[in-house]
Amino acid sequence: MSGLRELRDALRAERKLSLDVLALRSGSSPSAVEAMLEQWERKGKVKRHGPEHCAGSASCCCATSCPSAVVYEWVAD
Repeated sequence: MSGLRELRDALRAERKLSLDVLALRSGSSPSAVEAMLEQWERKGKVKRHGPEHCAGSASCCCATSCPSAVVYEWVAD
């Protein structure tokens, strides 16, 4: 899976998937997946969630670019 259609189909089937799962399934980098999904976001078909704030915990690994903290949801259809 490497194209925009394949990402769409995966999201349609699962409804919500994390950025890291989408990147693994597609064999692409998280930044490449984000760039592809921006097209669907602009059209209102995909919603990006996260990353969540971690309430200032010193042990937290979720920075604003943490791919595991980002989840995409298919909202069309």
